[in-house]
Amino acid sequence: MSDAAPTSSSNSNDNKEQGISSQKLNLILAICAILISAASFYATYLQANAAEKQVKAMTLPLLQFESSNLDEKTNKPVIKFAINNGGVGPALIKRLQLSYKNKNYQNIFQVIDACCASEHQEFSPKASMNLSQGGFITSTVVGRILPAQQKINFYQLYDGKVSHKFWNKLNDERRYLKVSVCYCSLLDECYLTTEAQVVKSVASCVLDE
Repeated sequence: MSDAAPTSSSNSNDNKEQGISSQKLNLILAICAILISAASFYATYLQANAAEKQVKAMTLPLLQFESSNLDEKTNKPVIKFAINNGGVGPALIKRLQLSYKNKNYQNIFQVIDACCASEHQEFSPKASMNLSQGGFITSTVVGRILPAQQKINFYQLYDGKVSHKFWNKLNDERRYLKVSVCYCSLLDECYLTTEAQVVKSVASCVLDE
């Protein structure tokens, strides 16, 4: 009878130790499950974020202002003011603001009046659609969708006998013309190209940007 009691006590201690080991194992398994879930969630987040960046990169427009005085196709003197989309996605142009010698204007004709009033007044009565004589062409910008790798020539002045004096004056003054354009991508993300040709992201193309 005296030998049976120690054996029973030893079995009880073994069961107790086994019970503690089982609790630790369950805790470890639970922690592992949490870590795996967290890693899976993070991997999904990274994948979704990468996909979003890829879509954004594939639809990103990049608008810049261009000024030139020669038609590359005809090799003839033509003053051109243009908005060029050098990006990979189309742009919806929401706002265009022109600046001449640190003063803002809403359209190119206001700039012309500021820079070349007398020459333009002399030219205007003679102007016609006969471009070889020195005509001009204008085009709207705001509200248009500009595809990638395309441009809008919003003002073109051809050199000719009726426009030569005005053409020379505008050619001299065009270096002072700067353009700010606000536009949005297909994802409704908006950007502002400043007068210094720097592009920055904006919340929207409102007038106080």
